[in-house]
Amino acid sequence: MIFNFVEGGVLDEIGNNRSIDAMRSVQFRQRAFPNVSNMNLSSSILGKETRVPFFVSPMGMLGMVHPHADPGVAKAIAEAGGVFIHSAWSGVGLPEVVQAAPGQVWAQAQFWKDRSYTEQHLDQAESLGVNVLVLPGDCTVGEERERELYHGLNRLPPILTLPDLISCAMRPRWVAGYLLGGRRVTYGNYAPGGRPLKMSEMKPFMKNQKDRSVSWKDVRAIRERWKGKVVIKGVMCAEDARIALDLGADAVYVSTLGGRQFDRQPGTIEVLDEVVEAVGGRAEVYCDGGVYRGADVLNILSRGATAAGIGRAAAYALAAGGRPAVSQFLGTLTDELQTAMAFCGVQSISEIDASIRRSFSDAVS
Repeated sequence: MIFNFVEGGVLDEIGNNRSIDAMRSVQFRQRAFPNVSNMNLSSSILGKETRVPFFVSPMGMLGMVHPHADPGVAKAIAEAGGVFIHSAWSGVGLPEVVQAAPGQVWAQAQFWKDRSYTEQHLDQAESLGVNVLVLPGDCTVGEERERELYHGLNRLPPILTLPDLISCAMRPRWVAGYLLGGRRVTYGNYAPGGRPLKMSEMKPFMKNQKDRSVSWKDVRAIRERWKGKVVIKGVMCAEDARIALDLGADAVYVSTLGGRQFDRQPGTIEVLDEVVEAVGGRAEVYCDGGVYRGADVLNILSRGATAAGIGRAAAYALAAGGRPAVSQFLGTLTDELQTAMAFCGVQSISEIDASIRRSFSDAVS
């Protein structure tokens, strides 16, 4: 049940699979006798020095995966030298996450029908010293995730089938962790009436607060109100990249939200070149979707992006062993990136460009 919550995309999961397949289709130019004596992964994201060119993408309800949840992942990526983006749909409130990784957390906000919830979230982020706000342009509408329907997760509390109950019983460690040290299932960023939402109130809250009238004018209003940096997420074409820049975005973020909203869309890596060209160096560009290996990060960087986002892979590590497992995974990802860079004959992030990739004509000539 939990695996399908993390793994699942919408409808036939074409979009999710396409991002992975497109990401893995790249071929690099291997160089002989590479000099790897001065390998350096240090970079800069929105003026902040980082030791790795990747971050953890926003993911909601990580507490269902492991009790360490967002704070555990945030601490792990901060220790690795990267940034954590806190989801607007997180089950853990922003203050606890910032405390776990001070100075390394960005806040994702959502445009709710009652804008007071959005405003309160922004006020809290500002009071906590968060200076980067991520606005999702891909969450106004969404298609059904059939894996969640199968397990009854389209409503909360879920209606567990006999196979689900047997599956849970076969995983006593997860059940014990959930019952003894687990987190309350709620939305950590919102407290209507001054109290956390009950599990049974979460779906109605989201349904009632979803605002289908959200447009670029709302982005403009937030840009004028927010004093820090603004990142526009869910940009999948040149037109939207240019609009985001015109409205004062500091970065555009190529993302399909893991194929969890819309099924018939291209893979992120397939549109990244188009977006980078449209931005033309006027802002930073980020990309996630299908990033599981160091070579995937290299693929994204070779197309002119500033950094890559890590999503499901970090959630799987969290499920496997909490914060220590996330740290181990991030260490492995870093090692893989260094190895891939070495084979391509580059030692620093600034040396990575399109010349390290092979084109199809190169491959068949």
